[in-house]
Amino acid sequence: MQQPNIHSTLREWLAYRPSVSRILARQGIDLCSEVDRSLDELCREKSLDALILANDLERMTRTSHCELGADWGAAPLIELCRHLEETHHAFFERELPRLAKLSAKVAATYAATHPETGELDKAFRRFRTRLESHIAQEKRELFPAILQLMELQPPAEPPEIACLINSLEQDCDAIDAELFHIRELTHGFVAPPDGCQTFQSLLDGLWELEMNLHQDVYEESRFLFPRSVRHKAALCAAGQAKA
Repeated sequence: MQQPNIHSTLREWLAYRPSVSRILARQGIDLCSEVDRSLDELCREKSLDALILANDLERMTRTSHCELGADWGAAPLIELCRHLEETHHAFFERELPRLAKLSAKVAATYAATHPETGELDKAFRRFRTRLESHIAQEKRELFPAILQLMELQPPAEPPEIACLINSLEQDCDAIDAELFHIRELTHGFVAPPDGCQTFQSLLDGLWELEMNLHQDVYEESRFLFPRSVRHKAALCAAGQAKA
């Protein structure tokens, strides 16, 4: 994919590097309603310097192959699996229960003045269920299959992972759709004027959750999934050559 520029839409920037949403959100850009507008157009409207903002975004995309000092395009797949578990999965397992309590409290407190918080709580519970199921399947099925894949030597038959990865990719799409609905319900994670600190803490947590999820999905879809499929194909080819 070609590097986006100031004339690219926000959707193109996000497709190239999902975590740039952190910088865009910091500038007050609504990723729900403005995602199909160009960076240049939005900057002119908001009196922002498009070149400076584009440089900030470019600096973030420049390190797209590295996370915490590791090159996930070259690091062993087992190391990448461990990173996903210890960094992203651990974050989700810690934050989802905490945010669930905050969401339920906000829904109960603001039921009369902000009835949409009830729908927000339901949406978060659906999102949590999907994400926890996705994480469990990766731990139970995908990561062990990748470990087996890395330990095999031709002409041993490698495990079938393509269907599993396809299912997980569909899960990612559904999870992303649920989170997008949450973003819409909260108007981009912005608290109402009468929102208390608990309400603000919930929205701050949801925003951070979105950032981590974008990075997790990026690392899986850009590195883990395609590299696993390619490794299996290489093992099959080597096995056929030895047969």
